[in-house]
Amino acid sequence: MADADWSDLPKELLNMISERIDIEIDMIRFRSVCSNWRRSSSVPNHHLNLTINFPLHKSLSNSTITSFCCLSKRSIFLIKPQPPQKQQQTLIRPWLVRITQNSSGKKKRFDPFLSHHSSSTSFYLPRAIDFHKLSVLHLGADFITNELAFHMLLPQKVISIGKHSLFLGILKNCTPQLVLFTCGNQPWKWIPEISTTSGDICVFKGRFYAADKFCRTVMIGPDSTVQMVAEHVVHGGDRKLLVESDGELLLVDIYESLDFGINVFRFHEKEKKWVKLMNLGDRVLFLGEGCSFSASASDLCVSKGNCIVFIDDSVSAYWMQGGNGVYHLDQGRVSPVSRYHEYFNLFSPPDWILES
Repeated sequence: MADADWSDLPKELLNMISERIDIEIDMIRFRSVCSNWRRSSSVPNHHLNLTINFPLHKSLSNSTITSFCCLSKRSIFLIKPQPPQKQQQTLIRPWLVRITQNSSGKKKRFDPFLSHHSSSTSFYLPRAIDFHKLSVLHLGADFITNELAFHMLLPQKVISIGKHSLFLGILKNCTPQLVLFTCGNQPWKWIPEISTTSGDICVFKGRFYAADKFCRTVMIGPDSTVQMVAEHVVHGGDRKLLVESDGELLLVDIYESLDFGINVFRFHEKEKKWVKLMNLGDRVLFLGEGCSFSASASDLCVSKGNCIVFIDDSVSAYWMQGGNGVYHLDQGRVSPVSRYHEYFNLFSPPDWILES
């Protein structure tokens, strides 16, 4: 009996299958099978939302200027080869990479993580990377735009939840208030109950959370209702960043001064308060303005966790290099990430990628 030719499956069936894929790396693998599968899954309104139209405020737009800007989803992956069975104990350096795709999924761009990595940093990637042969861990995503950065109504940060895509955004240099919006031509819904000046937003357990500079934290519903879930923390720092780590919501309180310091808190849902953590264990936090995420030291193939890596210029410190630094909680100090090669090398293509 001849083997089935999977490339000849009907387009309608392939389309139905692709619409049920909820994980982006699975969609990338699905589309890489063959050209027929790729064409059949080019659905503009697929709920993975590779691009979205962000509505600009109508009072600052006119008939000659579009009232939307286009945001592209940029996903964060930790990738490494799947070792042969006999070499399971061999540590192979993984690659921490951001990948941007357009709405059809055809174009992929590999973006450098560290802010001092520029286009002059030259390396040659293979023409195609076969994700079927890789171990891939999806760590997070952000949304970016190619619009002029000085437009004060462009979003500083956007997060999303749900198949029907509800979005929460912070505007850039305009207002400390949040905006809630959906795909389509619907206007913003302002969230006036909390200010995000020096605060942050994130998704935790499929829900929107926002914290202000005093650590007051709210949960925002899809109908724009706001529920207070944690009161303020006394004697806080200058900047707050939220990050999900191993099933828990963490708040990183940052003191941006010459005496740079950090406190980390864990959200206690039942008691509705932030509880200070003294140790992150095996976890490594990666903090940035557009997206924060975490991974285990074992997944990263680094010697230990219990540290925080700053990946952009969202936080300023004298000892950082272009906004990039590593803070070890057990040492209580921050240093340029270039001093720690096991972290610094995560952001550059490893030999097994360049040689593939």
